[in-house]
Amino acid sequence: MHIAAAQFTPSADVTANLSRIEALADEAAGAGVQILVLPEESMAQTGLLHGSLAPFASEHWVAFRDGLCRIAADSGIALIASGLEPSGLPRPFNTILAVDTDGTVSGSYRKLHLYDAFAYQESGRIQPGSDLPPVVDLAATRVGLVNCYDLRFPELTRSLIDAGAEVIAVTAAWMTGRNKEDHWTTLLRARAIENTVWVVASGNAAVDCIAGSKIIDPMGIVVADAGESDHGWCSAKVSRERTAQVRHKLPALTNRRIALEYTVRPKIFIKAAVNGGRELSETPLVPLSPTEIAAEAAASVRAGADVVHAHARTPDGGQTIAPEHIAALVRAVRDEDPRIVVGTTTGLWTCDGHADRMDKINSWQEDLLPDFASVAFCEEGAAEAAEAVISRGMLLESAVWSMEDVPALLASPTLHQNIRVLIEPLAEDPDQAVRDCREIAEALRAGGVTAPLLYHGLEGTTWPVVRAAIEDGVEVRVGIEDVVHDERGEIASNSMQIAEALRIYDEVHTTTA
Repeated sequence: MHIAAAQFTPSADVTANLSRIEALADEAAGAGVQILVLPEESMAQTGLLHGSLAPFASEHWVAFRDGLCRIAADSGIALIASGLEPSGLPRPFNTILAVDTDGTVSGSYRKLHLYDAFAYQESGRIQPGSDLPPVVDLAATRVGLVNCYDLRFPELTRSLIDAGAEVIAVTAAWMTGRNKEDHWTTLLRARAIENTVWVVASGNAAVDCIAGSKIIDPMGIVVADAGESDHGWCSAKVSRERTAQVRHKLPALTNRRIALEYTVRPKIFIKAAVNGGRELSETPLVPLSPTEIAAEAAASVRAGADVVHAHARTPDGGQTIAPEHIAALVRAVRDEDPRIVVGTTTGLWTCDGHADRMDKINSWQEDLLPDFASVAFCEEGAAEAAEAVISRGMLLESAVWSMEDVPALLASPTLHQNIRVLIEPLAEDPDQAVRDCREIAEALRAGGVTAPLLYHGLEGTTWPVVRAAIEDGVEVRVGIEDVVHDERGEIASNSMQIAEALRIYDEVHTTTA
């Protein structure tokens, strides 16, 4: 089997990109190549597209798919390439298409692992897939599909091996940066070595990508390399005999003693806000004492929460950030389960003004600090409070309540030290609250915010905002602090609200699948 990995620099013009693909396919087919792997973003370089990618995907996806099918049929070569597939949501999928030599689509794969790393946030514009990648039949060869950042998750490639893949095809736009080229080569060779399999990897040649298309044999030897050229390809004869030879010498797959089952977790990050300032008269389910808060935190994590946000309470039920009460809250949670990630507020309503807030934060007990703390940028002294959180060694969440808060956050010295940025709309009308979330999110991204965003509403806007967060692929907050009932209006504990958020996630993604 003669397989090639191509590289080129995609533009924002789908027709022009198809012409480049056709030229590469004709060259490769003329040299006897039967399968050609093309880069991630072959349909269009997303960095050249501004705003939402959904309209572009809706307008051009069918033309891109049909163009690949035509090129494959005309040249008699199988093609693997990625593009933007409409999802029915505000963000399209990053989808690999595998087209056989007769021009039929053998399979497709919606990228599972989005590149939310190295200060880049792919999930801000792309909807993650929800299924493991397939093994497709191309030119009588079983090929497993991998998309760029997936390469850093060895279990994904192993799932393809267990499904019978003879070749792993990697389509990538591997970004430049310190050690990144070394990571690319090392990870490609690692996936080949640990699975004793051929790896054929295509790299995007855009200015911010490394290109570096390669073919690696089952022993991890690089047998072909396209280097740094802006337009070209490399090829090799990929043989089952070489695979069998290597696996006879190195029977690592046969020697495995660990049986794996592969499932895909929902791509949803949930923060449980377990009490806030709620009183027992509002819901009997609100936790108030440190012991109650700790038990509720543990129950929330068991239900699916990733982190917990809690307000320390005084014996009479008031909210406080006094050092002794923060220490009691954190101690109780860690005694319950030291793995729980717990945070708290720094809100001015918990103390006697900004100076008092600073005194209290700086007096929090060193060995009983929360893991993270939230600072609202609508408040006096927010930037100073944020710096205090960082200087004390905690993770920082910054919150904006309206567009008026955005400039203060963007000007803050801690802007790029946030673990996440919270968007908390003030509007009581659900539709307006959702619009406000999206407007603020757009302004934050335009202002350079790369941290994950989180939407959360209050009372009647809570569940519409949860739905919007899930549709937009941002983080979600639910809990008794925000609302005391589920989407149907029934009184709900924090755990029940987390289950409701997961149900909505499944509903949204089932509807749009």
